[in-house]
Amino acid sequence: MRSTDQILETLCDFLKIPSVSTDPVHTGDVRSAAEFVRAHLAGSGIAGTRLIEAEGHHPLVYGEWLGAEGKPTLLLYGHYDVQPPDPLDEWTTPPFEPAIRGENIYARGACDDKGQTLILLEAVRRLMDRDGRLPVNVRFLIEGEEEVGGEHITSLVESKPDFLKSDAAVICDTEMFAAGMPTLCVGLRGIVYGELTVTGADHDLHSGVYGGAAPNPIMAIAEILTSLKDRDGHILIPGFCDHILPPTEAELQAWRSLPFDEKEYLAKEIGASSLTGEPEFSVIERTWARPTLEVHGIRGGFIGEGAKTVIPARAVAKLSMRLVANQDPAACTRLLQAAVVEACPKGCSAEYRAIHSGAPSIVNTDNEFIAKSAEAMSEVFGRKTVFIRSGGSIPITGLFDLHLGIPSVMMGFGLPDDNLHAPNEKFHLPNLYKGIDAMVRYFELLGA
Repeated sequence: MRSTDQILETLCDFLKIPSVSTDPVHTGDVRSAAEFVRAHLAGSGIAGTRLIEAEGHHPLVYGEWLGAEGKPTLLLYGHYDVQPPDPLDEWTTPPFEPAIRGENIYARGACDDKGQTLILLEAVRRLMDRDGRLPVNVRFLIEGEEEVGGEHITSLVESKPDFLKSDAAVICDTEMFAAGMPTLCVGLRGIVYGELTVTGADHDLHSGVYGGAAPNPIMAIAEILTSLKDRDGHILIPGFCDHILPPTEAELQAWRSLPFDEKEYLAKEIGASSLTGEPEFSVIERTWARPTLEVHGIRGGFIGEGAKTVIPARAVAKLSMRLVANQDPAACTRLLQAAVVEACPKGCSAEYRAIHSGAPSIVNTDNEFIAKSAEAMSEVFGRKTVFIRSGGSIPITGLFDLHLGIPSVMMGFGLPDDNLHAPNEKFHLPNLYKGIDAMVRYFELLGA
């Protein structure tokens, strides 16, 4: 059995690869990360390990072991691409030079999702090294475009469902509710991410000569955005919240029993002066079971040093909607587009264009694959497994449900303060090692 030092060395080598999928400069690095995963699988004895290529896309890594006759088949999913590391000056140590401080390893991708993907890889390797076989059948599908919309994997899942035929998917890309508390995520919010473009005049204008008469797209985009959501966080898009499926009373009671301290959450995770959002819902409800509309960036006009009194011809905002149970991404996109056009002031035109989307997902806790997972987690961590939802989105879960007809078992080992998508991203190393133990036990329980 591989030692913790060997596993840690493997993780460090993985994290050193700057596999930023959104930046063409790193195309070669993304491929290197794919090759790293392929080599690990091949070294574990997983047959047919290969890269699945498509023009204009980062490769998928596929491998399978189907020697457990009569046993379930698991589709093991993860991603090897990472978010850009900016802003670089806020990192304590360089983002692609893994650093261990205390019991944590710091690097871009440490938790999202290289560290957690390695849990799947190492669990299979341990069983193959120990027994020469697996107690269940597995198919690996590790992608390199999760952070940029996942077009390649979407196409494969939609077009070749028989090729990926399985009984359940297993995903390590979520978090535990608290340190030492085994957690299964049974619900994810969906997402629609896109661009709002507002145009005014056909060229930039002098604000002294034309100010007061010419339309200003930056002002227009501000007016549009403030028409979509009020100060209390209520989304004002007509029809947007009409079909939301609320959590059950049993879920709400379970959530109320979780060790959640709002003041600690504000201080340690948010780092702001106060929380915002719909006041009639708890913080957990707002982040797990309510939709959002967020602005991620606005550009237009002059933002350099000094002064330039220009009325810009164009302004752009990046917007996303997080969707909850029973909300359809396509329908919500149409509602947003209509609201944008309605709110656009005279003299300007506005258009929202969706870039990528994914449906929300809910899994029944009575499902046998969920139940065995909860049992394995409880055995390894020595505490009863709790069931939560996540405010984040993993669009592939909706695709697995729609095209393969299988549930997704989300065994997450991250922590709430792991700084996903932010400087100083980390992964708690005890969770890496216990995660491998829990995954091994899960496979054993399913194969018993």
